[in-house]
Amino acid sequence: MIAAELYLEELDKISFLRNVESRGFKFSNIVLFREYQSRLFKWKQALNFDGLDFFNKRKGYHNLFLDLSPTWINEIIPEEVIIDDLKKSGVENIYYASREYQGYFIYLYLNWEIFKFKPEIESHTTLRHPYEPVFKIISRGGRISFSTDNKFDINHKTYLKYNNSFQLPSLDDKFLDFIDQNVTDFPNQERVNQLWQRFDIKR
Repeated sequence: MIAAELYLEELDKISFLRNVESRGFKFSNIVLFREYQSRLFKWKQALNFDGLDFFNKRKGYHNLFLDLSPTWINEIIPEEVIIDDLKKSGVENIYYASREYQGYFIYLYLNWEIFKFKPEIESHTTLRHPYEPVFKIISRGGRISFSTDNKFDINHKTYLKYNNSFQLPSLDDKFLDFIDQNVTDFPNQERVNQLWQRFDIKR
């Protein structure tokens, strides 16, 4: 199946975004973004990219297709095309601009879904889908933006860079809701692990 056909399929899968309403700030969004940062750094290291301090400095840093530099890179669906098609389907609050990340992360997620079975990606069997956590934030009503002082904001809360070894035990919606129900401050790795143990026992 060619990329254009896969694109229509994947676009249809995320059409539910038009019904997603903003839920305001949730601590689960922060741990999801930490998980994204950890996954991205693992991919960067696997692709021999030395420049982890660019996380908050270069938008292109988040685009792993640039690091992979595959022969099929011209088949990647452009960001502006995806945003335009999503807007036509009724998805709101996504824009194509240099400091806009909501649509940018959707663009990266969607293309990863289309091309994830390519050898250049599939050969990295120990690495997880890098854009799954940020798409999960968006699909749960979260908002990712970029402030004028070069920091990410998650639903208007500034995200401070975390260590690269953070691991979220699960991206299950019920577990993420469990986190939000049981924390009143930004949870660290130890706290998240404790919550996972409690949640896992209850299941």
